[in-house]
Amino acid sequence: MDPVEYRSLNPDGKAVLKAAADIEPHEMPDERYPFQLSTGRTLYHFHTRTKTGRVAQLDEAAPDVWVEISTADADRLGLGEGDLVKVTTPRGGLEGRLRVTGIRPGLLFVPFHYGYWDTKEGDGPDGGGPGRAANETTITDWDPASKQPLFKTAAADLTLVARADGRHAPAPTTTASAPAHPDAAPVTAGGRQAYATQNPGYGEAQGRAEPGGTS
Repeated sequence: MDPVEYRSLNPDGKAVLKAAADIEPHEMPDERYPFQLSTGRTLYHFHTRTKTGRVAQLDEAAPDVWVEISTADADRLGLGEGDLVKVTTPRGGLEGRLRVTGIRPGLLFVPFHYGYWDTKEGDGPDGGGPGRAANETTITDWDPASKQPLFKTAAADLTLVARADGRHAPAPTTTASAPAHPDAAPVTAGGRQAYATQNPGYGEAQGRAEPGGTS
């Protein structure tokens, strides 16, 4: 780092780190919305899955939206793995199957990868059904410095829609989404589709050069 670059701002020639003013949280849990919703990623998908959603083994590992809850909150509410639940915030809602994990009490987690490009409607839930896009539920206020929308958190309520009836959440059993009880869901594994098949003679048959060679 060249100190000359910063001498007009700082005689020491060092970078200037400006502190941002502390801002109170935009929305906190209350009696109507007792949970703090946090959205994020899963290992198996990137952004809105326009690429990873077309890779069979990645899509099978995490094919649809789910909702994570702590063991303590699940026990308190009488909920279990695979129950269909609805998450509601002041801006909207979504439905997903429940995964009981080791997250802290009072917190719900929903992955933000799932929208509607791969539904029949294309831009909304099929048949006007329940949503599954996490960003439709989160706070859209801008950061005063970066102007980026928050799109990360919200106060939320959780209600039971239907019991699991033998189903489990479409969440992977690896990383932070692992179920609190290891036998609660089938283990996420690649299977045959995760293996590549190589045909050494294919390039020659097509008249293509091998790496480093000529055709």
